[in-house]
Amino acid sequence: MAYSLMIAPIDFAGHQKIAARQFFDNYAFFELTPKQAKEYFLWYKSEIPNRIALLWEYMKQECPEAEPFDYSPESLIPLWEWYETKIEQVPMTAKEIEYQVSKYPKWIEEEIRKETMKYTDETLSLALDISIYLGEIILKSYPNLYWGYRAKPKNEFSANRPVILKLVGKRAYFNPHRIVFVLMIKSSKAHGKSQLYDLYRYWEDEYFIPSITQN
Repeated sequence: MAYSLMIAPIDFAGHQKIAARQFFDNYAFFELTPKQAKEYFLWYKSEIPNRIALLWEYMKQECPEAEPFDYSPESLIPLWEWYETKIEQVPMTAKEIEYQVSKYPKWIEEEIRKETMKYTDETLSLALDISIYLGEIILKSYPNLYWGYRAKPKNEFSANRPVILKLVGKRAYFNPHRIVFVLMIKSSKAHGKSQLYDLYRYWEDEYFIPSITQN
């Protein structure tokens, strides 16, 4: 059974409304106007319950013994262990390689052309939904934090993207999508089932404001 992709209301950066490819494109969200960024954020928020439900149903098919999502940090461990078995790459087309080259300075073109593989839509869509679940775990544990987005600086990586706001200290926001994407790349080379859980605990200790855990 193929995983149901998250389809965005707006097509940008040539990704045919595939939300996961938009989210994991370093430059895609720079294209959005303020009106589009707001529309995208409201759509994203409305999709959260559905995406988490889809993620659980898909995992349960392959892991019937798994415990239902309970929004505890510990639930990230079996989830990531299962996800590591779903990470897959396929060759890029010539058109896709040229698109990648067009986004970077000329001096780095040779290095960019060496990257001829891409993660599948399913791999990225699962990563996006896991990042959504990660975000909801944080919000249930720390209700002083909330989903939002930042329009400025315009060329900052997380501009116009849904992120978690109101962190303590120097960190203005937490981008769960970026965290999961980086771990996805890491896990494609070497598995580590507690990697996502460990990162959650690191951010908790450093940047989340302590509060009463919500049950």
